[in-house]
Amino acid sequence: MSASPFDIRTFIDEVFAPQAGERVLLLVDEPTAQHPLNADWKARYALAGEWRGAFSELGEERGFEVLPILRFPAAAAHHAPFPAFGTLDGRRVSIDDTLDEVSLAIGMNEVSMTSGLAMASMRRPGAANFRAASAPLLRKDMEDACLAIDYAALRHRCEVLEALVEGAVAAEVEFATGDRCRFDLRHRRPGVDNGYLRRDKEGIPLINLPSGEVWITPYEGEVAGDVPRTEGVIPVALDDGSVASFRVEANRVVAVEGENPARDHYRRIFDVDPMRRNVGEIAFGCNPGARVSGLYIEDEKAGFHWGFGRSDFLGGTVGPAEFLNESTVMHVDNPYARDCPITVSADLIDAAGGRTAVLQSGNYVI
Repeated sequence: MSASPFDIRTFIDEVFAPQAGERVLLLVDEPTAQHPLNADWKARYALAGEWRGAFSELGEERGFEVLPILRFPAAAAHHAPFPAFGTLDGRRVSIDDTLDEVSLAIGMNEVSMTSGLAMASMRRPGAANFRAASAPLLRKDMEDACLAIDYAALRHRCEVLEALVEGAVAAEVEFATGDRCRFDLRHRRPGVDNGYLRRDKEGIPLINLPSGEVWITPYEGEVAGDVPRTEGVIPVALDDGSVASFRVEANRVVAVEGENPARDHYRRIFDVDPMRRNVGEIAFGCNPGARVSGLYIEDEKAGFHWGFGRSDFLGGTVGPAEFLNESTVMHVDNPYARDCPITVSADLIDAAGGRTAVLQSGNYVI
């Protein structure tokens, strides 16, 4: 399904198609006491340099500008707000002001800034004004796998999934552990990341790299008198194999049980800020080249995932103002694709009660 070897110029044209007069910016984060440097992070700096070089060559040929790489301290947690300032070509600059001066931004971060890039796109609506790609945890080996794919085929696959999610009022998910959760999808519209980020893109001008998912935020209770119906038990595995069990009621994680150290790990996370307990996303990843590599940004593109915490950048209602402060804002994705420690079977349910099977034991059946 993938097109190997990866060709950066072909990839840039297929996904971004930058035009004369544009300004392109790549962003990287830097280690902090909370987030120390690791080997993959260090290697990502070299990868960002390669990509900037490729963009610069094309820019010289086609008449668009590529700025120096913008560097800034890593955010407190995935999807926390951007720091106020960074460094551009040795100068201290406002990150928001710099984003507002470019037409295409690509974040190659250790700590995901997808939400910050989404907020930047909302300040200047429309892909012709600003569009962004978020590539947290990106690694060189992804180029010949989940980046070198047939993007036309991916767009078709996303269309099929989007139509199914659009017509659903609920998703029922059974986990390989035997646990079940029903996600309330009323009052919501799905979003699509199909790897298309050209200037004529419709909808939210934002994608992840790797691309390939249809997502939706479960109903969070903003309609007076209408209580969210998301409820059930969700198992979440840590890397060591231990599994915590999240009990969910009215779209909130109300209890964490299960095995240690997973149980205590997630209890500590939720004790920091109660809004982290919000069920903020479910999604169906469909990138044909995505592997289960242990990196959530790739694993989630191979099948089902859900996320807790912040949701405003995905079409929900929970943003930084609902958290205790900016340092406690968080959104964490939990993948259940084939070859993950826990897989799922998932059905979508329409308003008439009709049921469509989407996944069985981690494999698509549509």
